[in-house]
Amino acid sequence: IFAQINQQRIELNNKKRALSGKELSADFKAQITLFDQTVINFLELANTSEKCDDFLNKLSIQLEEMEAKFVDFDEFIQQINNKREEVYGHFQNKSVQLTEAKNKRTTTLFQSAERILNSVKNKAASFATETEINGYFATDLMIDKVRDIAHQLKELNDSNKAEEVQTLLKTALQESIRKLKDKNEIYEDGDSIIAFG
Repeated sequence: IFAQINQQRIELNNKKRALSGKELSADFKAQITLFDQTVINFLELANTSEKCDDFLNKLSIQLEEMEAKFVDFDEFIQQINNKREEVYGHFQNKSVQLTEAKNKRTTTLFQSAERILNSVKNKAASFATETEINGYFATDLMIDKVRDIAHQLKELNDSNKAEEVQTLLKTALQESIRKLKDKNEIYEDGDSIIAFG
């Protein structure tokens, strides 16, 4: 009798294990499918490298929770590890692409500011008084464009280039005034006579 009871108990435990395994397998498939959808959504939402890192951390936490839940099933753990590597690769690639695009954008903006400042310097050299130069630097649309570029660079988190553009603008004003003063000290009667003594 005890042998039969033990035999039936073993059979029941095996059936119970098989049924719980099927339930866990279905649960695992549902969680992996949901996780994949979350990965796709996060990849679309990640528009900066910082957001890529943030979303990758959130996904890593989800995988760790899944790992803890299915720790007794080696085949599930292997799938989770594969998923971890796959997700890490996707977000690393996205982060690199976003960083390259941002660097390209900031470089283009900086070069644009340099070109504008060259034409600003040429224009400022044509003024006859310091008041005209100051008025030009205070009101001209091209100067506003340079300030706008510095603001855009700050928004792109490139404060070094933003500060450099602002410094170049300030230097352009100071140089224009200095050149005008030098010109006024060297020449008399316009540009036709050089003053000696």
